[in-house]
Amino acid sequence: MKHLPNLLIVDDSEENLDLLEKVIKKVNVNLIKALSGQEALEKTRGIDLPLAIIDVRMPGMNGYELALKMNEERPGATVPVIFLTASHVDQKQIGQGYGVGAVDYIFKPVDSQTLLSKINVFLDLFNQKQTIARDAVLLKKSANKLALALIKAEVTTQKYKTLLNASPDGILLIDMKGIITEASEIGLQLLGADSKDGLVGKNVFRFVPFDEKNAVKNIIEMTTNEGLAQNIELKIRKINQSVFPGEISATLMQDPDGVPLSFMIIVRDISQRKKIEAKQIHADRMSTLGEMASGIAHEINQPLNIISLIVDKILFESAKADTIDIEFIRNKSDKIFENITRVKNIIDHIRAFSRSHDDYISIAFDINSSIENAASMLAEQFKYLGINLIIQLEKHIPLILGNTFKFEQVIINLLVNAKDAVMEKKSKQEEYFDMITGIRSYTENQLIIIEVTDNGIGISNDDIHNIMLPFYTTKDEGKGTGLGLSICYQIIKEMNGSIEISSDPAHGTKIKLGMDIENLSNNVSTR
Repeated sequence: MKHLPNLLIVDDSEENLDLLEKVIKKVNVNLIKALSGQEALEKTRGIDLPLAIIDVRMPGMNGYELALKMNEERPGATVPVIFLTASHVDQKQIGQGYGVGAVDYIFKPVDSQTLLSKINVFLDLFNQKQTIARDAVLLKKSANKLALALIKAEVTTQKYKTLLNASPDGILLIDMKGIITEASEIGLQLLGADSKDGLVGKNVFRFVPFDEKNAVKNIIEMTTNEGLAQNIELKIRKINQSVFPGEISATLMQDPDGVPLSFMIIVRDISQRKKIEAKQIHADRMSTLGEMASGIAHEINQPLNIISLIVDKILFESAKADTIDIEFIRNKSDKIFENITRVKNIIDHIRAFSRSHDDYISIAFDINSSIENAASMLAEQFKYLGINLIIQLEKHIPLILGNTFKFEQVIINLLVNAKDAVMEKKSKQEEYFDMITGIRSYTENQLIIIEVTDNGIGISNDDIHNIMLPFYTTKDEGKGTGLGLSICYQIIKEMNGSIEISSDPAHGTKIKLGMDIENLSNNVSTR
């Protein structure tokens, strides 16, 4: 039986609790209500808590203290918290909130649609974790059954057919020429066939778009040479010509003498997973913007201050004489419009960065410009913290194909991690520590390389192999969701790139992104 996820709401006003309950009843959760921090702790002790909605100001135990105590009772796990507040929250309080697990702030009176949308994002993350765990169990059971069947029976195409309809995923058998010879019931449904006659005898290439044919050839070649190809994502086309995102695994079938007979292709529809990943990426983008709020405010205040000074100068000069020089007015006006444009560009870029880009079509973009845009949103924060950010970008790097805003998100996540690493090391140093982070782009051996480095705390050998897994984090409790590097991996994988991490606690961490120029050159012209 599927258990509903728990959702905690805490407010010292019964009226507010009743109002929140009316809104949250629209989603499928097990709602836990509490009028105080102590009551909340007693009701949630020993249970999973995917999300808590907590009032900041409460007598006895405030919202920050409650969030801290909940996380102390859950070693290795952080409860995501949406804080409710009826008054202004300054930068220090925001930092305190993020330190104990805050993922967002909502001001009272609460807008029901805003609250529901934020709740649904975290429920989707919870459901994804449940699905991943369940799928892992099913996959292990299926693998054990298959292994036992192979040990006990002669490995032939006929023996494999008995397992076709036991799989939760679609299964196709194709011969060495790529012709479909058998299909499971789930396979028929995935490809939109009414019966096996709609698939059997057809070439497998009919069920992939033209731009994915090379990917299928690579899967067949890899399976022929290595015996196995696993979890390769590509678009799949149904009989009615509609397309869905899929995941393919393939196994080479051989007779007892090792002669290849056919391929067993496992097909999975990952449409829902892709939607959840998109929500994860967007939620991470919003969280990142929250962290950068003070730096962005400074970026906007700077041109506003310049405009203010220019206007004061014009008023001062006009007060001294009956007439004022037209050229003087023209020059000062140009300066005003120049800074207004600067403010507009900052706001436009933040607006574009914060939007969801699910329907974004991949285009060629300047990777150095994307790096500079990402770095500019953090530069003031780094400067305020005393972190030296060194940017070295090789000129005339080829354009790259993809989503420039998603790539900026990767760079921002990596720079934020670098910032946290050097700040953590500084907190443990007894003497002066020169905090340094860097980002570099260059070409090498037909690859575009982007390196993000820091001289921070480093990553241990035990952690470095798990660092890309969703929800895995090396940060202290209450800091980070564990999604940042996982999201970076998803985005770079979509762009057919690679990520390498090397780290030494004594010297810091280097993260290297690699993009194949040869693959890009077929689609994108260089500058």
